[in-house]
Amino acid sequence: MARKRSYKNNTNQLQSKIISVLIVLAIVMFYLWQNHRPQNPTTETKVSKSIVANDNQALLNIQWDGTLDGDIVHINNNQANFSDTELKDTFPSQGSKLRPVDGLSLSPLDALGRSQQGNFLASQSSMDKVTTRPQRIGYDVRPSGWFINDHYDGTKWVGGYHNNPNVKLGKSKQPLWNKSHIVGYQFFGLPTMVTENMTTGTRVENAYPGQLAAEDDIRNAIKKNPTVKIRGQVTPLYLNSERIPRGVHYMAKSVDDNGKTLNFNYWIFNVQPGITIDYATGKVTVNEK
Repeated sequence: MARKRSYKNNTNQLQSKIISVLIVLAIVMFYLWQNHRPQNPTTETKVSKSIVANDNQALLNIQWDGTLDGDIVHINNNQANFSDTELKDTFPSQGSKLRPVDGLSLSPLDALGRSQQGNFLASQSSMDKVTTRPQRIGYDVRPSGWFINDHYDGTKWVGGYHNNPNVKLGKSKQPLWNKSHIVGYQFFGLPTMVTENMTTGTRVENAYPGQLAAEDDIRNAIKKNPTVKIRGQVTPLYLNSERIPRGVHYMAKSVDDNGKTLNFNYWIFNVQPGITIDYATGKVTVNEK
């Protein structure tokens, strides 16, 4: 009897081991199938989407898909196209409005009173000097399109009226228009609070998920690599004589390692879901329910 029990025990143990091995093999096969099965073509295209655009007009020709996911488009495989000379620019201070501190270079308003390109070299040192941001941007800081029916007197915008409806964003409502920094406050502080460094931007373009995403990319790269310097360039682009930019072209690249730490090339639409914008006047139509 003892021998029979021993035989049965051995048989049961063998069967248990076989079942355990089969279960492990099944788990491994399922894992491999999950990780190597073909991906949904639509999702794959969306993630890897990159548009070739070799000039400003090509950027302006890009069509927004109407969604928040389409707010930022990767340009030229998401690689900044600075020349070797441009990448090495340091922008030493000239003690002026447009070159107020080391690393920041702003452009004058154009003949129509519109803000233009900003260039910068961000670093841990420049960010350490930034003071607490004021709660409000000054009334005299007034980019083109901020007021409706105003005019540019050759120096500043005067007259007109401001209209800033609340629009749906996520689960809340927020003002549609922001005074959108060209070069972010977090890199140089108070010297960025001038009209030459502002555009009239939607909440989506300015912060969610627009230029703030690019600025956070730069800040996080510097935070992880405190010795790195990031060369940035932000260019608002206007269609013909319109007052409000259709979007901004935002490039950034780490200098010391030729882009290994950070390298991106974004086109950021100046749009808002549920809103039709008259870029020539700043008037808007709220389509959302």
